[in-house]
Amino acid sequence: MLVAGKSAKAYDCEVDGIFYYRISANELEVANKVFSDQNRSAYTGSVTIPSTVTYNGKSFNVVSIGEFAFRDCTGLTAITIPNSIRTIKGYAFYNCSQLSAITIPASVGEIGEGAFEGCASVTQMVLPEGLPSIEDELFFGCVSMRSVVIPSSVASIGENSFSRCSSLISIYCKPSSAPACDHNAFAKVDRTWCTLYVPKEAKSYEEDPEWKSFFIEAMPDQIEDLTKEVQK
Repeated sequence: MLVAGKSAKAYDCEVDGIFYYRISANELEVANKVFSDQNRSAYTGSVTIPSTVTYNGKSFNVVSIGEFAFRDCTGLTAITIPNSIRTIKGYAFYNCSQLSAITIPASVGEIGEGAFEGCASVTQMVLPEGLPSIEDELFFGCVSMRSVVIPSSVASIGENSFSRCSSLISIYCKPSSAPACDHNAFAKVDRTWCTLYVPKEAKSYEEDPEWKSFFIEAMPDQIEDLTKEVQK
């Protein structure tokens, strides 16, 4: 019955213009409005996801952003994600071409494949500590991205995860050992001009076939300041 219900519509409730699935007794997941091109106008402008909502007199925690939740919302320009969110599922922001302001809170421990694919206006991304991997196609086609901070927890980087990020010039990679990296992870990134910053004494990057072709420098002390400077 649950599957049948979700095939008829893409959400269980709407509160203040945001659509949700109910995923447990007291938890909600941000949902796609409809599984069709009509979803393009579901979310526009700047959207703030609340950490809690009340529906039918009951309070719910908002803990997840669902698959395709903001798919093709080309009018979405900014998203505020609360600290209650633990998971951003696959293709959640697929083709949000005008979305430029994204801050992922430290509470997020899982980001699905293709979650930001086609976000052509994103210029900078700082991924949260605790994230175990960068999934396939996570930032595929983010053509305006200039810098990314990869947390020390990341052990692997998937296929096409940064493919066609043609403006990428700074990668701040915090793991002390080079993450396992698919050979297509950085396809179409110009390694002539992209600098890879790694922890001091982290020599494995210089020996790894997928990392050694970057210009490699020691990680600066003030990563946040430098990424803001790159964004200008």
